[in-house]
Amino acid sequence: MPRDLPGLYWDEERNRYFPLSSRPKQQAPQPDTITSLHRKDEKSAATSTSEVETHRRRSFIPLHANGSRLSTRCFTQALRDSHDVLCYHYASTSRVSRVKIPTLGRIQVFRSTQVNGRTWRFIGDEHGWLYSDNLIDHERRQGQHFWSADVNLQHSSAISSISVSGSRCVITCVGPARIAVQDLLSPERMFLLNLHGVSDIRASDIQDRTLVLGSSKKAVYIPDIDTTNSPQYLHTRSDVFSVAQQNHLVYTGARNGTVERFDMRMARHKSQKLFDTRFGSAARSSVLHLSLIRDVEMLLSHLNGDLVTFDMRFFSTTLPTTPVKVFEGHVNTQNANLGITLDEEQDFLFAAGGDHRIRGWSLRTAQPLLGPNADSPHYATNPFSVKFSHLVSALQVAKEPGEAGLSLWAASEQDLYQFHLGQRMREG
Repeated sequence: MPRDLPGLYWDEERNRYFPLSSRPKQQAPQPDTITSLHRKDEKSAATSTSEVETHRRRSFIPLHANGSRLSTRCFTQALRDSHDVLCYHYASTSRVSRVKIPTLGRIQVFRSTQVNGRTWRFIGDEHGWLYSDNLIDHERRQGQHFWSADVNLQHSSAISSISVSGSRCVITCVGPARIAVQDLLSPERMFLLNLHGVSDIRASDIQDRTLVLGSSKKAVYIPDIDTTNSPQYLHTRSDVFSVAQQNHLVYTGARNGTVERFDMRMARHKSQKLFDTRFGSAARSSVLHLSLIRDVEMLLSHLNGDLVTFDMRFFSTTLPTTPVKVFEGHVNTQNANLGITLDEEQDFLFAAGGDHRIRGWSLRTAQPLLGPNADSPHYATNPFSVKFSHLVSALQVAKEPGEAGLSLWAASEQDLYQFHLGQRMREG
């Protein structure tokens, strides 16, 4: 071994000395996350590494699954095989349409809904403008679009959320709290609601007439948006990034990684922290998205890239909490505004990553929807293969009018993509 010399180091590969200042810096180890800790536990519990890899790389074999679905006498197995076939078709999607929306700024939020047989589509941009597509369905089928600017909530603030329940539509923005409420049965009826002492609304959830907002240091609960605007405040001591409600229960996900449940039947609205031991030895991370799945599981998306579900029926405030499912492959480290969506049946999850890609998973099995190979003619138009030029800020799965099926809508900068799930582009 060569001797150490002052101010120099020996490079074994190049067989000579170099100044210490030119020594390559060692890459810092990646911090632990819920996903990485779960992966370690999974490996240690498996009997062999090959079993783990086989489980992770499971692919859907449509012909086998379809044959099994048609021949099996087990109803449960038939449902599983049908789901596998659907996974294959969604993963093979290649039919896509793209339109550039004439917004003043980058698209932040997209929402599509149907009311009384009419389809409404909304877009919110980074300059506080709300846009809507007012064409009736038969004109849309002919490829026409007419996006109009409806209202500006706050010129210097981005639209942060668009929530719909029935015919009620609620639009929020970051900055001083200004909320637009619209009845889609009477589109001309829109009123603005100002909440004093509330700022930076990042999330909203309306169920019938009950509205929950996620804002700075608290959540805001409005029991009836039609008859009263007297809010009730649910203090969280951290900025609320995500909200959900279920009957009389309100759930919040915060910047500091805390998930809380408030029982609105209680006079003082005391909260209960959920899954607070889930991080283990990993650093805490902000909860960007929170969804309730079939009243049994809770889906959480974190700023550090963790995308996991937990069983809401069994949790401990002292023992480590283990995720039920881990959706591997999701990429994020610093982007708080990435699209994420579930289908209405809560069978599939789609999430945009910090690497400009969209990924999909089965919510039943946590298996990924894998796009075609690079040599496939459908590679460039498949939602799980293409790399977008910019981050995908909004995603939604929406049922289209008539027999058009489901579409995965994706917004990136000022471009709006419509991926027709399960459908392929015609070759030639």
